Amino acid sequence: MDPVPHPTPRRPWQRPEVALFVLALGAYAYFFQAGGWNQNSRFDTVRAVVEQHSLIIDDYVGNTGDFSVVNHHFYGDKAPGLQLLAIPVYAAVHSFFEDGRRPRGRQVHFGAYLSTLVSVGLPSALAVAVLFSTARRLGVSAGAAAMMAVAYAFGTLAFPYATLFYSHQLTAALLLFAFALLVRARATGRWSRGAMAAAGFLLGYAIATEYPAALAVAVIGLYALATVRPRSRIVWMAIGGVVPLLALGVYHTLVFGGPFTVGYHSSPDGAREGGVVLGITLPSLRVLGKILFAENRGLLRHVPWLALALPGAALLAWSRARRAEGLALLGLIAVGLWFNASLTSTPGDWKAGSGVGTRHLVPYLPFYVLGIAGLASALRPHLARPLARRAALAAFVCVAALSIARMTVATAVRPEAPDVDEPFADHILPLWREGKVATNPLAMHNGPTYKEPQAWNLGQKTGLEGRTSLLPLAVLATLAGIWTVWTVRRGGTRRSIPPLETKS
Repeated sequence: MDPVPHPTPRRPWQRPEVALFVLALGAYAYFFQAGGWNQNSRFDTVRAVVEQHSLIIDDYVGNTGDFSVVNHHFYGDKAPGLQLLAIPVYAAVHSFFEDGRRPRGRQVHFGAYLSTLVSVGLPSALAVAVLFSTARRLGVSAGAAAMMAVAYAFGTLAFPYATLFYSHQLTAALLLFAFALLVRARATGRWSRGAMAAAGFLLGYAIATEYPAALAVAVIGLYALATVRPRSRIVWMAIGGVVPLLALGVYHTLVFGGPFTVGYHSSPDGAREGGVVLGITLPSLRVLGKILFAENRGLLRHVPWLALALPGAALLAWSRARRAEGLALLGLIAVGLWFNASLTSTPGDWKAGSGVGTRHLVPYLPFYVLGIAGLASALRPHLARPLARRAALAAFVCVAALSIARMTVATAVRPEAPDVDEPFADHILPLWREGKVATNPLAMHNGPTYKEPQAWNLGQKTGLEGRTSLLPLAVLATLAGIWTVWTVRRGGTRRSIPPLETKS
């Protein structure tokens, strides 16, 4: 798959990472998904801080059932990391419309769109570029790494959740950035204090964004302990991580009365009651089977190529030079499944509401793809012949294309399918066949369900209707795809990304 080597590209537009970033950001920015309980709960906090300089959401809570009640006041029950990133964005938008009255619905939605783009879409697009470069460090060719990055960006739940005001994709990006910094340091042999502090900050902020990320942070922390040299540099990781965690403790104390008291302790959500802690129990093999194979929301039903992650990560672990990375990826995959399989307090808690898949796995999906890098790297010597290489390429493209089509339709129509057993067969595909896109009727600015959709895409804003509104997105994807292929054929970043073998 590798073209003839070229000198390291010096201009940004000659780098595959830049082309992949533009492709992903353009697609993620194309959609506004409007409201829902989870996203409204978070954005209510953003509005309360900007509009009322308070964390109390009493005036907004009518649009969500996800809240906490403390001292007869309502608060958002989510970790505050995503909201904190969105507050400056909404404050800037609000300053243009502020006239002493409560903002109108369209103004709130415009602020919510930009807040989602900056705090979710932007880091998600950066994660696609970082995934490419990290896969290269794991021994994958530029062409294979680019295909894996595109498959992740558009053929997994990363696509719909990069357009939703949820914390999952931001958490995925933060965890990936931290892991990539550590892999880069090991590949180059340069464990700078700044890089270690940045990795620690990213890991701490991931916990402040989504509490269960602590499981992934523990695995990445063990990877750091095993690889960082000199070990004293770990102290800088700890210093970086303390900053967001201290801020999180202050937030918990101000709102819920103690640094370790989270919003779910005072939530009326029945799924957060019982179990070992907050509705979390011991993992269930039966639930694990549903998470992976259930016809309605099973991960491998909709994205079957992710099944390659486990053998790929195992092959990395078998390799002496990249054993630590392989074990870390296996650990990250395992803890994600462990957590999801432990959500058994209510029968449907494992699938996490009305999403099109098991959204609790979204923060771990980049590590599934990096696991596949191990398989691609191991097969690379066996694909020297053009026929074998083309056959492998065709097989992966076909499987990934089906997932990309499925996730694109879900993102275009509605990533959350209400009250149905099978989101694609019972809700999304029938609407798609009718030519309907952006169908969500739930607003983010108040409680009622509207007759007309509150979601939209940029094509609709130019006057296009139905599926035709996706034509500008198709043009963007084609041009950015051609750009990406061109950068890869120039040799990508072959000489600027040393593989781990060089420093093993």
